[in-house]
Amino acid sequence: MQPRRILEVPIPDGLDPKGDDLELLKAVFQALTALRVSQGRDWLAKVKRLESEGWTVRWGLTWRAEAKRGEEYEEATGTTLDEALGSVSQLVAAEFAGHVP
Repeated sequence: MQPRRILEVPIPDGLDPKGDDLELLKAVFQALTALRVSQGRDWLAKVKRLESEGWTVRWGLTWRAEAKRGEEYEEATGTTLDEALGSVSQLVAAEFAGHVP
């Protein structure tokens, strides 16, 4: 059996998760880890190939927000939920400024 490994993650200022919130955070991280491991290591070869071709490769998880009304559609991403929702809100406002449904 491999030794237990623990990862320390900084929590944003003002946030003090307790009880169920801590359990949720642990479960989400464990689920993401399991998903990542189940994908194998093929991605690493792709990154190395791109880097060998001169590309700088960065990746990470993002939030995606979308707004749809009938056929109208806008989508934005961000590193936080607030950022993604703020961006999609700005896109909708800019696209439909003065537009009355």
